[in-house]
Amino acid sequence: METMEPEKLLQLRAKTDRQLMDFIYSKLEVGLNFAALAETLCSDGDWKGAERSRELGNEALNEVQLLLPVMRERQRRELEPKVEILRKAVRRLSAPRIRTAASM
Repeated sequence: METMEPEKLLQLRAKTDRQLMDFIYSKLEVGLNFAALAETLCSDGDWKGAERSRELGNEALNEVQLLLPVMRERQRRELEPKVEILRKAVRRLSAPRIRTAASM
């Protein structure tokens, strides 16, 4: 089996890190968009739609949180503010009034 040169391995790791960062940023954007949609639907009285959008935002957050441990410390620090914004949005939307209204 042919071994890769250390430089090639470093280049491959850098490329993979960039792709993973792009993927995580995309997931965060999707989650934030669903959270914003949930807030709009909630204010319009569409409780079931709001709850579904909140669930999708929460799924995006969970996926991001699963991927964060494989990221380098510097990258996690870069992502954390946006992760926290999504976390707070999902938590805010998890308020009992939304869940209660959605089950009606």
